[in-house]
Amino acid sequence: MKSWNKVLLASVIGLLVAGCDDASKVDANLDKAKNSAEQLKDAADKKAEQLTDSAKAKAEEIKQQASAQADRLKDQASSLKDDATKQADVLTGDAKAKAEAIKQEADQQSQQLVEQAKNIKNDTISGANDLTEQAKAKTAEIKQSMDNKVQDAQNQADAATTPAEPQPAPATNP
Repeated sequence: MKSWNKVLLASVIGLLVAGCDDASKVDANLDKAKNSAEQLKDAADKKAEQLTDSAKAKAEEIKQQASAQADRLKDQASSLKDDATKQADVLTGDAKAKAEAIKQEADQQSQQLVEQAKNIKNDTISGANDLTEQAKAKTAEIKQSMDNKVQDAQNQADAATTPAEPQPAPATNP
């Protein structure tokens, strides 16, 4: 609308400056000015339409580029997520393997300790049995020794209380 107003204003000023005193000339010039104004308006509308179409095309192009870049970023994010998942799975697998190895080692050490405890128990029982046998043998030996001493003491006591048998007197030779 501004262009239209400017064209009309310019036409009116042009007519006044030219000093048209004839109304028919004014009407002809006015019609000419209207035609020029319409042509300018049509040209401006065409230019505006071209600019609008160009802007729409540029906006669509930018939108497509943004969409393509968003898709690439989604793909990259998905790829990163997959990589992270794979790494997490690898780390989890390693941790499980290490835990299993530690568990097996602990089981092995536990089994060794159980075996050592059994051996110590068996050695202790065997040693105790040996000591018991030795103690029985020593006890039997001491008892036998005591019985022998009691028998000797009794024999000595009996010998002391029993009169001695008369011994034949020594024979004298005349």
